[in-house]
Amino acid sequence: MNERIINTIDDLYQMLDAAIQLEHATIPPYLTALYSIHPETNLEATAVIRAVLVEEMLHMTLSANVLNALGRHPNVLSEGFMPSFPTYLPDGEKDFQVSIAAFTPETLETFLNIERPSKPPKNTSSTCPNGCITRANHARFHLDAIKPLKSPTYSFYSIGDFYDAIIDGIKFLETQARECGETIFIGDPKYQVSNKYYYSGGGEVIEVMDEKSAIAALNLIKEQGEGKAELGEDTENQEFDSEGELSHYYRFKQLQFGRYYQKGDRPSNPTGAKFEVDFSKVYPIKTNPKLSDFAENPTLLKAAKDFNHSYHEFLGIINDAFSGHQNLLLGAVCDMFRLKEFASQLIRNPISIEPNMHAGPTFEIDASSRGSLNDTVGQTCVHKERA
Repeated sequence: MNERIINTIDDLYQMLDAAIQLEHATIPPYLTALYSIHPETNLEATAVIRAVLVEEMLHMTLSANVLNALGRHPNVLSEGFMPSFPTYLPDGEKDFQVSIAAFTPETLETFLNIERPSKPPKNTSSTCPNGCITRANHARFHLDAIKPLKSPTYSFYSIGDFYDAIIDGIKFLETQARECGETIFIGDPKYQVSNKYYYSGGGEVIEVMDEKSAIAALNLIKEQGEGKAELGEDTENQEFDSEGELSHYYRFKQLQFGRYYQKGDRPSNPTGAKFEVDFSKVYPIKTNPKLSDFAENPTLLKAAKDFNHSYHEFLGIINDAFSGHQNLLLGAVCDMFRLKEFASQLIRNPISIEPNMHAGPTFEIDASSRGSLNDTVGQTCVHKERA
């Protein structure tokens, strides 16, 4: 009999807090790779990364809807929410780290690891919960790692496995509640984000009111990330989600193949139009830059601090949107891409102490980057651009 990851409502809260943190942890690496691409080049890669970024925002929103439906509000401004790069993801994969870096073959491989599909368990008699693997030394993780009640060494191979554990926990706890004539879905519906308040690209927002809608929201996150569940090593059509859209993992695989997938293709053999990915048309951003790297260049240091301040304001908008001010979310995706105006002052300039390396955003959020929101952040995007 497999142990259960989620046994109490507090376990479920913790997993959903980690889910929101997990979805956000992918945004700085994806944004930085996008920023690093020379303008008017690598159009296919740019489109793929932009589309994935929009859906990561959707995934944050869906996870927040589930947490709000359970009566608890997300807090993306909490201490430790922002990762220190390089980092391990909150679901605990130990075989790779995530960095903020230029768009390179190595960065693309990291993106594939982030979005990788689940693996069928090799040992079906294991007592480890489905999708879990045992880890040692969770202290290595820079973000809050999953800490199940019975075994703090459990973590997950894929993001899909992680969400399966949350779905299993919701079913278990709601069944228990119903036996007592109650429900775990006690949140006020006024905190739900709907499509009325969401950017028009990247899929549909699901308002969460009960077990069925919560599971639908989490399954959408899974499918948009890794595609349909693996039916075999090379099963056709697993690349697409239930809405017929290509999943994140296979969008990134297209960039490796230099070729688009079509319906009916097998994962190892896309047959669509060919295109070129030119990694030479990329600014050589220093991997995982820190403010200290710019100490000898006051202009770059100010630009990096300005970017961090603006990114913190962006997070503030998201936090308010998840706490009952849903209208703020209308401009949040646009604000995310508008950050490039600040990042461009960094990525196009060499670092004085490393002339072969360019500066880049550091995503270091501390007291110096926190302040009152200005009037420009969070404004509604007039021109909504579908990724």
